[in-house]
Amino acid sequence: MKDAEQREESYRIITKLFRAIGNLTEEQQLALLRQLIKGRLKTHLFKAIIELTEVQQLKLLRQLEKLPTYDQPVKTVSLDDDQSFMREHKRKDCLLNVNYSTGGEEFKDYILNISTVGVFVETETIFKADQEMALTFKLPNYQQPLTLEASVAWIGKKGVGIRFINLSPYQEEIIRSFIEKDEPA
Repeated sequence: MKDAEQREESYRIITKLFRAIGNLTEEQQLALLRQLIKGRLKTHLFKAIIELTEVQQLKLLRQLEKLPTYDQPVKTVSLDDDQSFMREHKRKDCLLNVNYSTGGEEFKDYILNISTVGVFVETETIFKADQEMALTFKLPNYQQPLTLEASVAWIGKKGVGIRFINLSPYQEEIIRSFIEKDEPA
């Protein structure tokens, strides 16, 4: 009896996933596809979902339920709009491990560049503009990890631009001294 109940629950989850993916915009489907597989959209998404473990299916379903519905446009921020101030700050290319959390979920990725106003994080995870998070990373010039409040400033194909929120002068100086060091990260 348990096997039948488990199969039925699995089919309910798959049905919900199919419905959620069917309601995504093509842009959202492409972003999701980058997380799962390379190839064609819905057909490959559905095949990949069937191959996921039940835990992965549930995690995917939770992510999809957080996305705006089809009728609501996905909010993205362009550096050509109100975020142009970020270009005014010196950036340093780097490769730093970053742990971050948002909405009760934790992630591990890499910071590819940093400035005193934010970072670029390479990730395949789908985020929304203005989504708040906490970042934790270590800089080579400072022994303690920095834990900073932040939010998604813009969304790109290979990751997200994240701006710092409420950065203290001390934290800003730690980041600035790392940026101004000549050696690569």
